[in-house]
Parts: sequence; C-alpha cells; structure tokens
Amino acid sequence: MASHPASSSSIPWWAIAAPLVLCAGVFGLAAGSDETIAVQIVNEPVVALPSTLPHPATGTLASASESVSIEMYSAAWCQACSAAKAWMREQGVQYHEVDVDHGQGALAQLQVLNPRRTLPTFDVAGQVLVGFRPDELESAIRRGAAH
Repeated sequence: MASHPASSSSIPWWAIAAPLVLCAGVFGLAAGSDETIAVQIVNEPVVALPSTLPHPATGTLASASESVSIEMYSAAWCQACSAAKAWMREQGVQYHEVDVDHGQGALAQLQVLNPRRTLPTFDVAGQVLVGFRPDELESAIRRGAAH
C-alpha cells in the first residue's frame, strides 16, 4: 500500500472553520434584517480521501507476515515459546511451528540455525532470531516483507 504525506490528504482546520464562521455570520445578519444577502458558492475541487484507512494497531503486521516465511522452533514445555505463540496469535502473524521434541530432524535443523539449541528460535526469511523479543521479531517480519 502506498503511503502519502499527511499534507497531501489532510485539510487544514481553517479551511473547514472559515466557511462555517462565514455561514454563521451571514445567517446572523439575515436573521436580524429584512435585506436579502446574496452568497456566491464557489465550486472548488473535492479532495478524494481513501475509503479505508489502516488502523495503526491492527492488520499491518498480519499482512506483512503473509508474504514472509516464518518458522518458529519450539517445544511444549518452553514458556517463552508459549508467550511468543500467544503474541503472534494476537498480532495475526502467520507462521510455521516446528516442534523440536516431535518433528523428525527438527532438533538437527535447530542446531544448524542455533548451535546452542535454545528456544524459541525463529527463522524469518533467512534471518535467525534466538529468544522471544517482540520488537525484534516485528522488525524482522517487516524487513522480510519489504524485500
């Protein structure tokens, strides 16, 4: 999605307030007098605003994860793994979980990525992250989606 500078789509407060003040003044004068007041309406181009704006807290990380390969090496007994899975679920992040206790060859693959075999270990589009730090995981997902 292309982003636009705020100045290109936002309307200054005075552009909205000035016509309202003018209308209030015209109607106020007209109400107190018997004279007819002519008001010329100028046709100005209408600025088209997007029909939907992304909410800053939802959707963006989830949509980024759709285009990135994310593998999480984990185990059922790992508390940090449980926290990472809960966070990714809340964020709507799509990932593939590799259970090192039950997946054939999973422990060997984990050792290639992380010789210490600590959990959780993430492979985000070829970038290996050891441990669960939400800010680092989010940055890796966004970098992966940008390429």
